[in-house]
Amino acid sequence: MNIAVDIGNTNIKFGVFSPDRGDEMVGHWRMPTDETGWINKVFLKTMTCLGMLTNKVTPMSPWAPGMADLYPEPLTWRIAQTGTFPLQKFKKEILELRPDDQFKTLTRKKIALKIDVDAPEKVGIDRLLAAFSAVKKYRDAPMLVVDVGSAITADVIENQTFCGGAIFPGLTALSETFPRISAKLPKIGHDAITKTELVYPGGDTKSAVFNGIYWGTIGAVRQFYAMSPEKEDTLLILTGGDAAFFMPGLSRMIPAGRIIHHDTLVLEGINLC
Repeated sequence: MNIAVDIGNTNIKFGVFSPDRGDEMVGHWRMPTDETGWINKVFLKTMTCLGMLTNKVTPMSPWAPGMADLYPEPLTWRIAQTGTFPLQKFKKEILELRPDDQFKTLTRKKIALKIDVDAPEKVGIDRLLAAFSAVKKYRDAPMLVVDVGSAITADVIENQTFCGGAIFPGLTALSETFPRISAKLPKIGHDAITKTELVYPGGDTKSAVFNGIYWGTIGAVRQFYAMSPEKEDTLLILTGGDAAFFMPGLSRMIPAGRIIHHDTLVLEGINLC
């Protein structure tokens, strides 16, 4: 069994893939990198997923050290590090619980993707993995792959080639700029933004700031999409932790059938590599 791991700046993402089921993803989840007791939670989720796969556990089974026996065969952890969470700490914690497990750390050289930019070695591996996975899935279609995370990346794929793109601030980064402009402008936390009901037009300062963050991001992505020379055929592939939040707004701007929410694109790219 293979576990794809995307270690980002604010979250670690996991995907469980079963070779016995044609490399089907049988479970996936994410957790904040600053969450306490993270290793127990990772272990619990992983063992529960594998235990359900082998009919040895239900989703309601309690945490117990003996859960390691539910899946005694060695696991392969396929890791792409895109953030600052210490990789060695991750490996050490896993090996203390499952000493026979194996680790494979991905590098850019392992991603079989044509790249046409000035400095390929400086492109974030998460951007390349998302593009690689999109090419494998959607083949020759021209694409704009938008990954909505701590930063928002929008990358152009033409003729199965990564051509570069744009990087925008993510939700948290944007919200932190307003108090720097004026003490009268609020800083709206990430969770508050994603849970605030959209009101147009904004009737107070907070909702006006929210509209600026939301529709400003939508507008930037839409404009970059509109610049595609093949915009009549270009797919917009939306992925990342905040993709679902932006999907309704983008769906108003991008024709139906040309926008696709594919939440696990990077994890699938890790597994494919």
